Amino acid sequence: MIQAPSKPRQPTVAILVETSRAYGRGLCSGIAEYARNHGGWNFVLQERDLRGGIPEWLPGWRGDGILCRISDTSLAEVLSQACCPVVDLYGGMRHPSIPFLDTDPHAVASMAARFFIDAAFDRFAFCGFPGLWFSDARCEAYVGLLDGLGFGCEIYDPHSTISSGDVAARESMHPEGSDHLEAWLCSLPEHTAVLACNDVRAQQLLAVAARIGRKVPEELAVMGVDDDELICELTNPRLSSIKPDTRGLGYQGAHWLDRLMQGGKLPITQLLLPPVRIVERASTDVIASTDPVLVRALRHIRSHVHDVQGVRSVVEAAGCSRSSLEQRFRRLLGRSVRDEIIRVRVRHAEILLQETDWVLGQIASSCGFATASHFVRIFKIQHGMTPGEFRSCHRKTSQTGC
Repeated sequence: MIQAPSKPRQPTVAILVETSRAYGRGLCSGIAEYARNHGGWNFVLQERDLRGGIPEWLPGWRGDGILCRISDTSLAEVLSQACCPVVDLYGGMRHPSIPFLDTDPHAVASMAARFFIDAAFDRFAFCGFPGLWFSDARCEAYVGLLDGLGFGCEIYDPHSTISSGDVAARESMHPEGSDHLEAWLCSLPEHTAVLACNDVRAQQLLAVAARIGRKVPEELAVMGVDDDELICELTNPRLSSIKPDTRGLGYQGAHWLDRLMQGGKLPITQLLLPPVRIVERASTDVIASTDPVLVRALRHIRSHVHDVQGVRSVVEAAGCSRSSLEQRFRRLLGRSVRDEIIRVRVRHAEILLQETDWVLGQIASSCGFATASHFVRIFKIQHGMTPGEFRSCHRKTSQTGC
């Protein structure tokens, strides 16, 4: 009697990732997607936060692999002695024997700086939790990038003796902000663009701003990182935030673990993925210019991204001559009116390519391009690749890290 071939055994994988925040849940979604696409895994998952410590069952556990967010040295040491492969999705401890993945701080800094500069800001500030590794990395990248572009950056530095590396503890220490944070925010000049190290810090900034009477976004524009929708929607005004590629990080981390569980080796042991995009909300809905003509023109371009009409409609909305408007754009933004229209349209197209399955004709129409072929030509000039190649590259990066 011929026996049917047996199914390959499904591996059992432990997930030590905090599920209390959107970042951790996004990682878990990427892990689950990879497992579905590769025969299915059995998971050991328990509710936890970054201060979850070492689970009692972990030292004697005999599973096939572990995906984790290592937040303290004790957990790092236990996991480094595990009898199965381990992949870290945090990057804070960076144990030499455990490969890790994280969000690229330089890409975060570049995305924020580009956004603020495009909105005509020339004053910048960074507010983080000094001494926390991810905050310091984002601060260093942001300040360095702005310095290279000829801009200064005010840095929040309480000169305190707090040395705790416990993220949750530092975040909860002053949930509504401290006196020092209040004084620092009070000292910032009007039309300052503030990047916070994460959404929790940005939420604290908005609470302090409301308490001392500083208007956001009219006086200060504030942006967070992580795009935790619950936090962003509960702030007043609603918080703009940089959306990390948590799904891609989870997917790639699971791919690494799968390779290790099968006895393979990794070509690299460290990977930083860029964020996806900025999710714009009310906290940055401002153009930092005292020139009302420029403000009217830029608002018209942003709110009419779907229109095929070009420079003429912007000139009419601005209420001045074309030559005068072009001079303003060149002097204050360093580009022409047409260049700004194209920039806004292409940026909108990037989002649709990443987040929808629309065909090129739909995207072209939604972004104000007369035809799909015109859209493809302009997009290729801007990016050096076609929209289809951009979409494929983004999806490949999210799923394989390549």
